[in-house]
Amino acid sequence: MKPSSIRIVAGQLKGRTIPTLPGRTTRPTSQRAREALFSILGGQIQGATVADLFAGTGAVGLEALSRGATRALFIEQNPLAGASIQRMLSQFKIASSSQVLIEDVSLAIQNSILVGWRPFDMIFMDPPYRLPNVQQILHHLEEADVMAPTGRIIYEHFHKTTPPIPLGNWALIRTARYGDTALTFYRPVPQTEEDSDL
Repeated sequence: MKPSSIRIVAGQLKGRTIPTLPGRTTRPTSQRAREALFSILGGQIQGATVADLFAGTGAVGLEALSRGATRALFIEQNPLAGASIQRMLSQFKIASSSQVLIEDVSLAIQNSILVGWRPFDMIFMDPPYRLPNVQQILHHLEEADVMAPTGRIIYEHFHKTTPPIPLGNWALIRTARYGDTALTFYRPVPQTEEDSDL
């Protein structure tokens, strides 16, 4: 049985709880995976603009804000989940630095609101494990030109799923496994000089 709430791990909102929806409506990113994600990102999250795609409970975007991100955009097509995120933003008094779009991710990428928030320093996406078009989403993100030159896309997936090899100006730089979950990191390919990894 899924827990009724999960906790923010670190930062100014450490210990605050985030409710989960009953049933299988959402699949929150585990505490272990969130800790690992932000450990890898380190200081890059400070002052960052982030997008949480397939946001579900909003745990990753809320964790990013807690750890020093300046702004967070949440994309979630489930109205109940989207409304829950909005309540959390108001309750935590961080609504002014955030926005929730209740929309399909593929459509949201073309939304003027998302484009207007660019450039993003981090885009996290945790689609349903059986979603077939992750490669297409990466392609749409590249076409939309929404990433900062040093930005990262992080794709959460089942550990046995082979992450898509990006096309165009993207590079897959690492995949790390945490239990049944894996996190795959992508970055823009530098145009003039060699960039470091994470």
